[in-house]
Amino acid sequence: MRTLALFSLLLLPVTAFAEDAEDLLDKARSAYQKRNYDKALTLTESALAAAPGSAEGHFLRGSIFMQQRKFELAIEEFTKALEITPRFAPAHEQRGTAHFKLGKIKESIADYDEQIKLEPEVGPAHWRRGLSLYYAERFSDGGAQFTTSDKREPNDVENAVWHFLCNARVKGLEKARDNFLAVKQDSRGDYMMKIYQLFKGDVKPADVFTSAEAGTFGDDARRSRRFYANYYVGMYYEASGEPQKSLEFIKNAVEKYPIGDYMMDVARVHLQLRGKD
Repeated sequence: MRTLALFSLLLLPVTAFAEDAEDLLDKARSAYQKRNYDKALTLTESALAAAPGSAEGHFLRGSIFMQQRKFELAIEEFTKALEITPRFAPAHEQRGTAHFKLGKIKESIADYDEQIKLEPEVGPAHWRRGLSLYYAERFSDGGAQFTTSDKREPNDVENAVWHFLCNARVKGLEKARDNFLAVKQDSRGDYMMKIYQLFKGDVKPADVFTSAEAGTFGDDARRSRRFYANYYVGMYYEASGEPQKSLEFIKNAVEKYPIGDYMMDVARVHLQLRGKD
């Protein structure tokens, strides 16, 4: 009886310890959702001090590092989460994205593939994997990825453009244009349709810039339109075999019109990788 009582006493603080850690993680998640990342990090570190074997804790700390653009640290945390819980699909997804943002393309694909093994339903629409395939020069695989992504988002100009960019490397510009995915109207407006028409060969780069400037918009919307206009004109020149013009416009997009979208990181990675050529 005495041994049993002692065992019970030993269990109580462990249970309380775990409950305290979970409570801290809940508070950390709340701070994270409010974009108070410093507070979220402090709470998460306290939770991990109480429960160092928490895969959720390491995943959350990695997610905070992603928001703080500390991608190497994020990868370390996602790796720890996967060591604890190997079938943790979101950790593979986030680690793949961190790898991509560091220009580690093959590693990003490996993580995305592991994510899809665990969550097959996300595979068809996985456009981030498609972008990684393009930069890995796996153009046929990239074209296939954007074909299935198109079925999920049939009026997304960017999906159609990336399908074309992959196809152009396999079949050449004209044959790729013959197989251009149809887009009726991108919800983001006429300037995106001008980008679509540019890659189809129906308009000139100047038409894209004119369309991007048309209308009255707030500063953030104007910056976004200018970013995408410069970025995709740059990608048009890449497809056309004019690398210096391509880099000029993509550099304009990154340096003059920075935005918070994922494609901003894609543009940065593009400059990083193409600058080595």
